[in-house]
Amino acid sequence: MQRVPRVQRVQRVQRVQRVLRLQWLQQLCLGTDQTQGRVRRHAPLAGGRDRMSPHDKGATALAVPDWLREPVGLAPGVTLVTGAGGHPLLFHPGTGTYVRLSRTGASLVPLLDGTHTGTALLAAAGRSRGPEGVRDRAAALLTFLSDLRAAGVLSVPPEQLRGAARVLARLARLTPRVRIPARYLTRLIGPPAAAMARFPRLAVIAALLVAAASATAVIMALTLPIAPVFGGPRWTLILGALLTQAAVHELSHATACQALGIPVREAGVKLFCLLIPLTYVDRTDAYRIRSRAGRAAVALAGPLVDVAAAGLSSLLILTYPAQLSELRWLLGLQLIVVVNNLNPLLPTDGHHAVEAAIGELNMGHRASAYLAHALFRVPLSSAHRAISPARRRTYLAYGVVSTAFLAMTLTMIAINLSRLIYVR
Repeated sequence: MQRVPRVQRVQRVQRVQRVLRLQWLQQLCLGTDQTQGRVRRHAPLAGGRDRMSPHDKGATALAVPDWLREPVGLAPGVTLVTGAGGHPLLFHPGTGTYVRLSRTGASLVPLLDGTHTGTALLAAAGRSRGPEGVRDRAAALLTFLSDLRAAGVLSVPPEQLRGAARVLARLARLTPRVRIPARYLTRLIGPPAAAMARFPRLAVIAALLVAAASATAVIMALTLPIAPVFGGPRWTLILGALLTQAAVHELSHATACQALGIPVREAGVKLFCLLIPLTYVDRTDAYRIRSRAGRAAVALAGPLVDVAAAGLSSLLILTYPAQLSELRWLLGLQLIVVVNNLNPLLPTDGHHAVEAAIGELNMGHRASAYLAHALFRVPLSSAHRAISPARRRTYLAYGVVSTAFLAMTLTMIAINLSRLIYVR
């Protein structure tokens, strides 16, 4: 008997594996569970189109874009990870993007290895066998692949944005920033993060005690009978204190992330909507934290610093009421910072904490997607279309209220800044 060369045996095994994978795809019920997550938009089918024949392709007539004629695979470096709430996520290290998938969507990822063309996958999906028998689910798979392409995680580059979607994307990037690399942060926050990771319960108890003591001190300082101060405060010192507080605020987020084993990408200062200077820490990788409590802790670490700073100012006012009465100006500004940071209608820590507590991911992005669809007819992804009408209305209502509140806040800031510049 002639011995088959090893290369031919490997090729045969690979061909058998491809056939088995396509047969396995036919067993999946694609129509019952769509991608759920950070797919930013639904990509319209671009380029020339072909129409699959139900007789020779094994599927109903379906408009197929030209890019599916080539082998379809994940972009280089894209990996499947398990993230928040145990949900499967696709992670693109080049762009830092996370795309949340359903269980069925995650089971399809092994097929995206670059050995199958899109038309072959659609033909197999056209003969899908599920609990209800053989059904054509090529349309659902086409939408799934189109959404992955729009998210930038496929080897095929995403289609260029057009119309209102392009304008909205450009507006979202109107945030100049000065970046600080993560390697400098790691050296600074390494020791406290290691201590928090070693004694997590003690860290939580200490945080609760600090919050309770600070709240008590603030209440006592606000009710302290002190003669009113009519002179202006020392704004240089107050601004210096607020900037220091903001820096420690962001470092606390980074420390909580590192204590949970999540890397921090960068930190810096950004000009939000070209009006509001904000310090920030890029903690996008917090999507990898599976527990709700962990993600909520990362979000609330910053406001805890703000509350502690207000408590320190209150303690100084209580200790030296006559000498440090000007600190009441600083205390008032610190309380404004606390309220804004905990406001879930703004894209701040309170929003992220509520999002983590209720088990949501990218709640603000989803609300913005429905609002953009309602106002500008921006197409929705399959994940957004698959949500029930009641839940969609909830997202839309949140988007309307939060956008209106943000617009009102920015308008007030712009008016006050213009008055200040005009007076000077």
